[in-house]
Amino acid sequence: MEIQAEIVYLPADGVIVAISKVLKKEFSYVKPFLDSSMVILAVALSMIFLGYLAGVREGTIISAVIIGPIVKVLKNYLDSYIAKIIE
Repeated sequence: MEIQAEIVYLPADGVIVAISKVLKKEFSYVKPFLDSSMVILAVALSMIFLGYLAGVREGTIISAVIIGPIVKVLKNYLDSYIAKIIE
């Protein structure tokens, strides 16, 4: 609902929405790439500054990869209902 309403975004989602609009790609296609790049950046910064991996585990990696496809499926099923609620 946050993405379709286009009112206020969480910071990470706002960046993804902006990039998807510039590239003219659907949000659900851009999200896995940006989320994965943020996970890679978190891993790199953790290794550089702490010397070990902290804060990134399997759940972070799985969610970075599958949230985009889940959004796409939910958007297909719930688009009309969300549009009615927003109006």
